Formats: sequence, C-alpha cells, structure tokens
Amino acid sequence: MANHVYTTINITGNKEVMKMLEEIKIKVEENNEDNYLALAKGFFDDVKNEFGWFGDNIGAKWCYHDEFFVDIDSEFAEIKTTSAWYPPLELVKHIFKICSEIDPDCEVDGDHENESPSYPVGGFVMNKKGFREEENEEEIEYPDEDDYEIPEGEYHSEEYDTAMEEYYDKVVNAKNEMKNLAHHNLNKMGEVETTETK
Repeated sequence: MANHVYTTINITGNKEVMKMLEEIKIKVEENNEDNYLALAKGFFDDVKNEFGWFGDNIGAKWCYHDEFFVDIDSEFAEIKTTSAWYPPLELVKHIFKICSEIDPDCEVDGDHENESPSYPVGGFVMNKKGFREEENEEEIEYPDEDDYEIPEGEYHSEEYDTAMEEYYDKVVNAKNEMKNLAHHNLNKMGEVETTETK
C-alpha cells in the first residue's frame, strides 16, 4: 500500500488567473464522481488513467484533491491534495505554466508531508525565476505511545497528548522552514544568473 503524501499548493496571481482557476474548480467538481481523476481532468484534456501518464504529468501514480479554494478578490487560490508516495510536483509545474500564460508574475508555492514520519517534509516554489524544492533532512521523531505511562483509571496519557502536539508543531515549522528556504534559494539563484548576464 502506498504511503500518502499531503500537499498544499498556494497560487497567487491576478484576477484573470483566479477566474480561470474558478472555472477549473467547477470542472473538477463536475468530475468528482471519480475523485482519483477529477483533479487531473480539471487541468488536463488528455488524461489517461495510467501510472505512466500520472507519473509524467502529475508526479505521483495517483492524486486527488481534498480541498480546492479560490478567492478572486484576494487573488489567491489553494489546493490541498493527497497523493501516492510523492508530492504532485509535475502538476505544480503545469499549474504555474497555465497561470503564467495569463499573468507572468504569478507564483505557485506550498509544502508537503508524508504520512510516515521517516520520510522528509518539504517546501517548494515556482515563479518566473524557476522552480525550487527543499526537503528537511532531519527526521522528526514520532512519539511512541508505549513510552508514556497511562495513569490508573485514565484512558490515555496527557504527556503523550502533549508530545503529539509538539510533534505536529515541529512538522508545521519544518514545512514552513523548507518553503521559506525554497524561496530564499530560488531568489539567490536568480541573483547569480542576473550577475552573470551583466
């Protein structure tokens, strides 16, 4: 059974970009009787229900959306996905491609985490400077419930609950750090390229 990867994709762009994404969202909802194909069908006209096609165009052997939010006035959209083994980074690149054809200054960024704590969390960004992804190389230790004694007469350990809260805080912080690092390194790459072309 494949590990689930949870990804948040943030899109900023002008109102025309958001109107296009709203139309795609409606298309996704219309195809939602098959949740595993609905998101892909919203962004592609030539979807093939094949591992090879999904690997090349989505970046994972399957991927479905959990949320699809568009705010035209705020010029912001967010898509949350669940995918197999890998984050859907090829989809991220495709989203940027179609959005940048309308607004060259648009940007797509986000983060991802694997349901297995032994896999790294990551962050990514794509804009007119290029694409960058960063992953946290340090494993975030998942609390073992067996390490926490349950007080007599209780059903769970408050210490374990606290440890789990701290674990999830660390995951959120690591994702934010990796996304910020992706932005930083992409900007640094852009500065180097600008200097070299002068």
